[in-house]
Amino acid sequence: MRLAGKIALVTGASHGIGKAIALAYAREGADVAITYRGREDGARDVARAIEGLGRHSLILHAEMTELDAGVVDETIRALGGLDLLVNNAGGGRNDALLELTLDDWRYTLDLCVTAPFLLGQRAARQMGAHGGGAIINISSVHSDRVWANDTAYGVAKAALNRLTKSMAVEWAHLGIRANCIAPGYINIAETEEERARYDETDGGAAPWIVAQRTAKPSEIAEVAVFLATNEASYMNGQTLFVDGGLLLPAITTADYIKGDRGGRGFSG
Repeated sequence: MRLAGKIALVTGASHGIGKAIALAYAREGADVAITYRGREDGARDVARAIEGLGRHSLILHAEMTELDAGVVDETIRALGGLDLLVNNAGGGRNDALLELTLDDWRYTLDLCVTAPFLLGQRAARQMGAHGGGAIINISSVHSDRVWANDTAYGVAKAALNRLTKSMAVEWAHLGIRANCIAPGYINIAETEEERARYDETDGGAAPWIVAQRTAKPSEIAEVAVFLATNEASYMNGQTLFVDGGLLLPAITTADYIKGDRGGRGFSG
């Protein structure tokens, strides 16, 4: 129960990584508020699971691109405070750079950068007045590596990494730590339709990952638990790439490692 007595707000927690983090926090003793946009049934399932673990839950509907940090205030009113904020809600609209519209650009940056800024700012005021807390932003490997047609999303996540550093520097004196998790490919499929879509898209990435598989949401959640606890008390302003080795240089790809296990060595 490493988070006993803590109150957390996890955005975008009706599914996938956010859901896994919310449940992991509840298992560790935290009361958890969650936001959702379109998956109300999923949010209710998560809330029931949190309460089944003996913790208090709160469901909040929020469209993060509306840039309203009121969910922080609602969490504080309903649950009695706020110790942990996880800015997980993300996504965006991508297109080829020549075709990318200004509306899609703004939508993606509002969702992935401006909303975490506003929620973080509102949360920091509360945390700073009550002894501190932790903010965890969910970024992506797209912040560091370029794929075709990912400009808006990649730029937004790179900006989120940098925003995290500023949060760490400017709010450390308030007792607040801010860190970032940058996941690689994650299998968040729960339904048959989602599994079929996953098999056609992200599931095909496994051969390019040193770990030779994509991640489970729970593997990201465990890192989020660590960053929320005193075990990470000396970590601040960091971006942790939890990607199974996806971004390692080509010389250390899974194919090379498998081929070199016989001890042939390398020269050149």
